[in-house]
Amino acid sequence: MENVYASYSKVIQNKTYYFVKKFLKFPEFNNVPDVLVGYGMHTDFQKACSIATINDESIREQLLANMEIYAEQAKVIDMHAGTFEIKALVR
Repeated sequence: MENVYASYSKVIQNKTYYFVKKFLKFPEFNNVPDVLVGYGMHTDFQKACSIATINDESIREQLLANMEIYAEQAKVIDMHAGTFEIKALVR
């Protein structure tokens, strides 16, 4: 049994919210999904970690660093609603 963590952020009404999840993973068993044991959401990353019961400072730092790396890799594509055609496929 081991702990696995995930984190991401999302802007909602011009405010950044942090989502942090803590899972239990059972690699010794086949076909057993990870079990969510902690979940936190807050505008303060440290508070979100506290809510999710992630108290290890090194894990918090790693989660925050990983979010920043993925944010730098993300690319925003401007999409205008008027440029799409909606087609329905019926069989």
